[in-house]
Amino acid sequence: MRVSVLLPFRNAATTLDAAIASIAAQTLGEWELILIDNASNDSSRSVARAWSEKDLRITLVEEASVGIAHALNTGLQHARGSYIARMDADDISHPERLAKQVAFLDAHPQVGVIGTRTRFETTVEKSSGMAWFVQWQNTIVSPSDHYVKRFVDAPLAHPTVLFRSELVDQYGGYDTGPLPEDHELWLRWMHNGVRFAKLPEELLTWYDHPQRLSRTHANYSVDAFFSTKAKWIAAWYGRKFAERRPIIIAGTSNLCRERARLLEAQGLRIDAFTDVRRREVPGYRFIAHDELPGPGEALVISFISQRGTGDRIAEFLASRGLVEGEDFILAA
Repeated sequence: MRVSVLLPFRNAATTLDAAIASIAAQTLGEWELILIDNASNDSSRSVARAWSEKDLRITLVEEASVGIAHALNTGLQHARGSYIARMDADDISHPERLAKQVAFLDAHPQVGVIGTRTRFETTVEKSSGMAWFVQWQNTIVSPSDHYVKRFVDAPLAHPTVLFRSELVDQYGGYDTGPLPEDHELWLRWMHNGVRFAKLPEELLTWYDHPQRLSRTHANYSVDAFFSTKAKWIAAWYGRKFAERRPIIIAGTSNLCRERARLLEAQGLRIDAFTDVRRREVPGYRFIAHDELPGPGEALVISFISQRGTGDRIAEFLASRGLVEGEDFILAA
C-alpha cells in the first residue's frame, strides 16, 4: 500500500461527502482512506459508512475519545501505507495532490514531510488575519525555510501533508494534550532532524468557516501556541548553545514580557530586552536596537506579533550581519 489517508471527522455531515469524493477522485490509485468517526452525533457516520460500502479502499473506524489528536492516533494504528496523508472533513484535495506528493518523496529521500500550497476560501466576514496566514504559509517552500520559520507559526497546513510512516515509530505520533497537535508534531520532528518541504502548487482548497477548530478550540489559542513554542525553543537552545549564549528579547510590551516568562519557565535565562523605543523592563538590561551585539555574540528572540513586522525585524537584523536561525529567531 502506497498511501494511507487519515480523515478524522466529528459532526461534519454537510462537508464530509465532498471531502471524501475529492480523495476518491485522486489520479493516484494506490491508496486507502481511513475515516475516523470522533463521536459524531449527526449523520456524518452514515455518509462515511455509505462510502466504505461502495469502495473497498475506504475503511470506517471509531474513536470515542473526543479530540482530533486521539482520532489521528487511532487512524495511525490502522494505517498500512508507506506514506501517511492528512485530510480534513471540510476541505477539498485537488485530483493530482497525492500523485505529486508521492512522486516528490520518492525522488527526495532526504525529505520526510511534504505539504502543498493551499487555496483559501472563507465564509467568515472578518477573515483577513486567516487569509494573511495562508499567504504567509504559501511563501514557505524549501526545507531550510520551514526550519527557520518553524517558531513563527505552523509553516504548513496540516491537511496538506504527506509523510513517511516510519517517522511515527521513530519520533512519536500526535500529542493529545491541550495544545495545537499539528504544530507540536512539526516542532518535535524538526527538532529530531526531519526535513519538511512544500510543493509550489495549490493542491488543497482550505475552507475557513466559523466552526473550524482552529477558530473555536482552546488547543489553538494564542496561549497554547506560545506554550508549545516555548518548550521547543528551550530544547533547541539547550542543544545548540552549550556555552549559554545570552538571550535578548525583541519587544517590551506586556505580551512580549509574558512570552519571555514562558521561556524562563522552561529554564532559560533572559539577559536583556530590546525595542525601537527605549522602554525599561524591571530587572533586565535594555539594549537599544541599533546597539545589539554582533554575529555569534547573542541570540535575539522576537516576540513582536504585529502583522508584517517580523519581516522588517528580520531585514533589520540581517542588515547588521545577524543570521536567522543562528543569531536570531522570529517567534511570533
